[in-house]
Order: sequence, then structure tokens, then C-alpha cells
Amino acid sequence: MISISELKELLENTPEISAYEIRDTVNESYQLFYVMNALETNRSVNTEELTAEIYCDFEEYRGSSSVVITSADDAGSAADKLKAAVKKAKQAPNPYYPLAEKTENLHRVSEEKKDLAELARETADAVFAAEENQEAQLNATEVFADHDVIHFLNSNGIDHTWDRYTVFCETIPSYDGEKEDVELYFSRSSGIPKDAEYTEAVKAALANVRYRYDAVKPEQVQIPDNCLIAVQSDMLGYIMRNFAQELSYNRQFYQMSHYKLGDTISEVPFDLILKGEEEGIAGSPADENGIVLKQTKVIDQGKAASYWGDQRFGYYLKEKEITGSYPIAVLENYPVISEEDKKRPVLYLTNFSAPQLDSSSGYVGGEIRLGLLVEGEKVTPLTGFSVSGNIYEAINSVRFSMETENISGGRLSFRGPKYMYFDQLKIH
Repeated sequence: MISISELKELLENTPEISAYEIRDTVNESYQLFYVMNALETNRSVNTEELTAEIYCDFEEYRGSSSVVITSADDAGSAADKLKAAVKKAKQAPNPYYPLAEKTENLHRVSEEKKDLAELARETADAVFAAEENQEAQLNATEVFADHDVIHFLNSNGIDHTWDRYTVFCETIPSYDGEKEDVELYFSRSSGIPKDAEYTEAVKAALANVRYRYDAVKPEQVQIPDNCLIAVQSDMLGYIMRNFAQELSYNRQFYQMSHYKLGDTISEVPFDLILKGEEEGIAGSPADENGIVLKQTKVIDQGKAASYWGDQRFGYYLKEKEITGSYPIAVLENYPVISEEDKKRPVLYLTNFSAPQLDSSSGYVGGEIRLGLLVEGEKVTPLTGFSVSGNIYEAINSVRFSMETENISGGRLSFRGPKYMYFDQLKIH
């Protein structure tokens, strides 16, 4: 594989390329694969991914195209790829926008390197500790511990280097009963994990798969009229990501948002803060265009407070200071559910088959694989039903739990309350 400096030289010596970005990611990974709780395979993987985004200007337009440099490429083949990328860039032009300008260059790599094998084994131990005293079991488990060193530079002089550690676990909680075998899916991605949090999360997943075995249809149960609906995990993440995206440059530019600055998003006060990094969540100090990320409060006590987004759409909107694209959203300063509401019946939606949220209409819902109807000390597991509602209406009477949780995945990871309670979601 050619080096970054060689690629940079090729880019600067290709006349039709007006600007460029280079990203080099060196990855070390230690991976564990279990069948039940017996280690089946372990492996260590080292890879490097070198990519370039090239920009070609003509008239008032700018086109772009991506190039991936592999270990098989020498200077000649890389030059051929750049020429092909130039042709592609000219076929999909956008109105001109500049690349990010240099403000400060980051050079932040951990002085003490962590032992990935030890990190993976400690995480696996935390996962299997959850099986103690459980009727259900973990059918298959994979744990990946990764260390990435990222080097980003562009033709405007930005030159960043940083590293990050991430841990990913996926496992299949299962219960083998007399009438049938049932299973659910659990996954979690994080920064350096806290073992106790992993154990508790997997323990909850094992309890849920046992509930799934005993679950009945809603028509077999009388669901009280005053029942609250509580969403968590993936669906909760979808909801808060959507409200963050409502204030993105992208949606504002295309006039796809329901809100402008100063509008009331929710009658219930809460703050939504976007960040590059947060303890326990895999983040990044700079975005994909090299903009150094400084936290932005996009929702302030329920009101739209700030727009945010990437270099291209920020330029189109003539933003004076472009925030960059954030990887993490954090919900803060929210009211927790009252003691009176805690006495009401609650239907906890623990597992969706496929959670859905349509940003244009506000439709939120989906089919439920497992819901837990909690009435005081009584817990009734339910399955085979759907919920639906309009999130832009339901958010006005939302309540939040005191317990918190990290939800990773998609373009925006989330930290905030473990549960959101709604009155206005309907059961079908």
C-alpha cells in the first residue's frame, strides 16, 4: 500500500482535482467467539484502510468521489483510481461548497496502550457473569475489542491524529422450554466498558427471553385504560435522534424540518446536547470533514436552540460557525416521572421486531416481540401486538426515568434516561 505522503503527492499532481480529504485508519482488533459459554475461536486482526475524497470544480459546481486504496495498489494503480474518480465526480455535481478550514490540529494518541486481549476477556467474563442463577442461557456470543488510530488531513491544512478504543458484544439469549425454544438478540457497542453495566444489561436480556417464553397475546389480558407506555433501547434512541436531526442543517436546507429556532419542541422541558466524546461511548473529537467538535445544545428546556451539521450544508445555510457532524447526543436536565405516575400500570416495550419512525409524518411504532405489563408487583409478559402514535404530539407529555442508559448505533449514539413514558401511544 502506498503511504499517506505518496497519496497526497498524487492528489496534488492530478490537475483536475481541486481539493481533497484523506483518512487513514489503522485498526487492531482482538476477537472472541463462543458457543454457549465455551470459547470456540479467538483471533487477532490488524488492518489499514486508506481512503481519499476528491473534489472537482467546474463553473459554480463541485463534484466529489471516493477512492479506496488497498494493499495491492502501487503509485500507478492509485493514479488510475484517481483518474476514474475524477470522471465520477463530474457526473454528480452539487452547488459549490468549500472544505473545512484549519482551526487547530489535533494530535492525541493514548500514551499507554491497552491490552486488547485482556479487554475482550474482561468483557466476556462480565457478559457470562449474567448467566448465574438464570433459567435462560447465552446461545452464541461474540466480543470484539478494537483500537483505531485515525489520521485525517485535507488540502486546507487540517492534519489530525487521534485514537479510540471500542468494545462490541453481541449475543443470543435463549430459553429452551417444553413447548418451544425462544430467543432474543442483544448487542452493545461502547468505549471502555464498565463490567457491572454489561453484566446487568445481559442479565436483563436473559430475564426478558424467559418472559418471552411465557408471553401471551394482549387479547388474553385486560390492559387498563390508564396504562402508560414506556419505550427503551432502540426505539428511544430513534426518537431522540429524530429530534436532533430536526435541527440539522440538512433538514433545514431542504425544508424538511418541523421546527425553527425558538420553536417549542416539547411542553416538557429537557436539554439535548450534541458532543464528540462522552465517557463510555465510542465517539470522535473531529467529524468526517475534520471539523473539531465542540458540544452544542440543540434543544434548551424543550425549545429549539441551535442548528448543527456538516460543512456542506452549513455553508449553504451561510452559518457563521459550522458545528460539524456529531456522533453523540446526550439528554440532560429532564424531569423524572412522578411518584403518582409510578403507581399507574406501565407497559414496557422491551423488544421491537422492527422499530419504525417516519420523520415527515411523525409516525412512531412497530410490532412488539415482548412487552411487560407491570401492575404493582404483578408482571405479565405480552407478545404479538403493535403500537403506534405521532411522536410530535406524544413528546408534549413525555416523562423520563431516573435510570440512565447508553444506546449506541447508527449515526448518532445516545445517552439519557432508560425509559420514556407516553400517554398517547396506542396498542393494536
